[in-house]
Amino acid sequence: MTLMDKSRFLFQFLAQQERVEKMNILVVGAGAVGQVYAWHLAQAGHAVSFFVKEKYVESLSQGSTLHRLGHSRNRQQDFQGFGLVTDLVHLAAQRWDQIWLALSSDALRTELTTGILASVGQATVVCLQPDLEDIDFVRARVPVHQVVQGLITFISFQSPLPGCRGPSGMAYYLPPLAPGLFGGPDSQRVRSVVAGLNKGGMTAKVVSDFARAGAGAPAIMQPLVAALELNQWRLQGFVSSQHFAIGLDAAREAMTVANRHVGADVRLLKMLLRPLLWRLLLPVVRQILPFDLEGQLKYHFSKVRPQTLLMLNSYSRLGASYGLPTSALNTLRGQLAELPAA
Repeated sequence: MTLMDKSRFLFQFLAQQERVEKMNILVVGAGAVGQVYAWHLAQAGHAVSFFVKEKYVESLSQGSTLHRLGHSRNRQQDFQGFGLVTDLVHLAAQRWDQIWLALSSDALRTELTTGILASVGQATVVCLQPDLEDIDFVRARVPVHQVVQGLITFISFQSPLPGCRGPSGMAYYLPPLAPGLFGGPDSQRVRSVVAGLNKGGMTAKVVSDFARAGAGAPAIMQPLVAALELNQWRLQGFVSSQHFAIGLDAAREAMTVANRHVGADVRLLKMLLRPLLWRLLLPVVRQILPFDLEGQLKYHFSKVRPQTLLMLNSYSRLGASYGLPTSALNTLRGQLAELPAA
């Protein structure tokens, strides 16, 4: 075999491997989270489609523009060539390798999502929702070995934020040293999910025990987000406020619940229960992030307040079932529920 023959054989072999590895992926939800995952999966060479409501088809059919935010410059990414699915009939008619649930926890529990889960076939279902009981909802409707859990570690939002300057489109920021975490009972399915993201330019890694690795961060974040909303989204003076104090107490309770319910590892996260650390870190974080943190938190979490309330309720109810303290969680949940709709 000549060198040219060997080169031709190698090229054909690699091309065949690429065809074998190419997957048909459906992302349920084309919001800030769904578009970022879809973009990177498409960059890995996979065929990507969105499941969306009919009213979004016209705008999405023109493609979308994403902006990867950086400290020195932003990178514009024009996203086109994806498919659009709007009903369960067309979803069930296709064979999907992966179905990503890029929805909030409350949206997961709808009749439409239940219909989607009933139509997944043999596809790997990637569950990205942060509530402790979301995975139980999915596993009750999809074989356990098909489900992969993921922790979102990037920040994304529709740009420009209200009252802020910024590029027009979907903006996102991938924090350094914060890979996406993914785990599940079928290691081959988990590796396939992680490999697709890594190949597409988003850092991700496999964790052997997802609940232990991933359930602690939402437990501290959600109570503090609720407290910040009670503080009218003002970061200035937040750490000195009564809202922060009750949020920190609620976070402590939620972390204890997460540890008891799924074995979440909260040892390092307990450092974040110290107000002094927040006083030191918050001004630094606001300075180094390439977007307005206060504006992003207000814009995003105002929209997903139903998810925040759902999660606070879950922590409170599960904590009570274990006989754990939940008084701060109950107070925080009650105060948040009394706020006018965003």
